[in-house]
Amino acid sequence: MSTHQLLRQLHPHLRPPARIVVTVSDAHFGDLRHTGGTMPSPRWAIPDISRPGAYNRSGNVRAGRRAYVTSKLGGIYLVHEWSRRLPEGVDILAYNPSLVIGTGLARETGGAFPFLMRRIVPVLAATPLVDTPAPAGRKLADTILGATAAPTGAYIHRSKAMPSSTESYNPDREHALWNWLEQLPREQPPGTTD
Repeated sequence: MSTHQLLRQLHPHLRPPARIVVTVSDAHFGDLRHTGGTMPSPRWAIPDISRPGAYNRSGNVRAGRRAYVTSKLGGIYLVHEWSRRLPEGVDILAYNPSLVIGTGLARETGGAFPFLMRRIVPVLAATPLVDTPAPAGRKLADTILGATAAPTGAYIHRSKAMPSSTESYNPDREHALWNWLEQLPREQPPGTTD
């Protein structure tokens, strides 16, 4: 919701050439290949996804993870819908940094996460599968600055455009999300009036 709200406020001020990059996650795939089994698959239902306690056992870590992956799927839906609505020359992309160690993101998670993040994932940093903050930041900057070529609406995985999950290509859901978000009250920037 916050991404859409921000884009609503920026939209009237954007002039070509411009590039918007929304950070998403390959966790939206919700499969073993992309999450190592640590994340559940997304569960999409408008408007339920926005309500506290929307997921079974909402106090459970798994419910929080489901909310996270579902929000990342929603980010991709927003990118697709905005890409159809922005003027030509104003591009919007979904950027997935993939697994980046050293950010503290999983610091408070339970289950096997602490062990994986301390013992297994750092070993993977020596491979092309995992980044540390500095290379991940450079890849994000390349995407923002256009050094990573991609058409508007594309999904960028680290440093190249590629398909996102099959579930993320759903024009009906994209349009329904847009319509739902457009019905929410519009926040005014500080210092402005209606």
